[in-house]
Amino acid sequence: MSENLLKIQNVKKAYRKYNLFGKEISKFSALNGLNLNVEKGQIYGFLGPNGAGKTTTIKCIIGILEADSGNIIIDGKNIKGNNLYFKNKIGFLPEQVGLYGRLTAKESLQFYGGFYNLNENEIEKRGEKLLAKLGLEKDSNRRVGEYSLGMRKRLALCIALLNEPEILVLDEPTSGLDPRGVKSLRIVLKELNRKGLTIILSSHVLTEVQEICTHVGIINKGKLIREESIDEISKEIEKKSIKLLLKVKEFNKEHSKELSKNKKIKNIKQRNNGKHEEIILELKEENIPWVTDYLVSKGIQIFSIEPQKNSLEDIFLRETGGD
Repeated sequence: MSENLLKIQNVKKAYRKYNLFGKEISKFSALNGLNLNVEKGQIYGFLGPNGAGKTTTIKCIIGILEADSGNIIIDGKNIKGNNLYFKNKIGFLPEQVGLYGRLTAKESLQFYGGFYNLNENEIEKRGEKLLAKLGLEKDSNRRVGEYSLGMRKRLALCIALLNEPEILVLDEPTSGLDPRGVKSLRIVLKELNRKGLTIILSSHVLTEVQEICTHVGIINKGKLIREESIDEISKEIEKKSIKLLLKVKEFNKEHSKELSKNKKIKNIKQRNNGKHEEIILELKEENIPWVTDYLVSKGIQIFSIEPQKNSLEDIFLRETGGD
């Protein structure tokens, strides 16, 4: 039976500006009754357009901000009034990693480990394992100022995991990383999740979310507008028609009329790019061979066929009203 580890219930949070006399002059509601659930063992992708309230939500979860109203419950207990206790249950990797460049990786772990009331031996043992897991053991005595961005992110992840948290919160974890760094991070996160760590991942890289997450929540204007498993979203994507881009020559209006008679083709658009006629069709993937057979039978030269499958990005744009 699934078990909720994190519950956000009707949370509201507004940012206010005051004049010199303490009078409120403006108010922006970042969260407008947000509700969401993260179960133990999930990798939860937290999505939304800029200004949707993602960062505010994360700050409320990790205790940087306090919600104006509503409840944030972790493992059955409300964090309100128990902030310090719950900070020990959460690891956090921010988008902008701030580390002390004069310290080595080992010194950084000792410094930050002190905030978790860990003794030096505990920090050293855990730190060695984490540095090895994230490929930093050979650079553990180098100053952090000499590290690349990818190395700094890996060290910051070591620090976030040092207190052996129940929940790991990641804000744009792949920002600034090269493809190799992204792949390495993905492997580490999946391994940690297999060992029982619950992960909340906020990202604008929707292909990455689709690749790694087990569940997704989409937020817009401070409210949750959709929450579903990746499996369910994948099934929805498969049911949708795809777009097929064909670059051809000798295609005319009569051919377009003939194609439109096929009820399995929902939409046909045509444009000229100077070299070819571009035809965009909306259809199910299994109907592509029929289209190509028809074009060949009419003597039409086909220069390229480019199926454009639906993705999490298409669902995200539709749900949030994106173009």
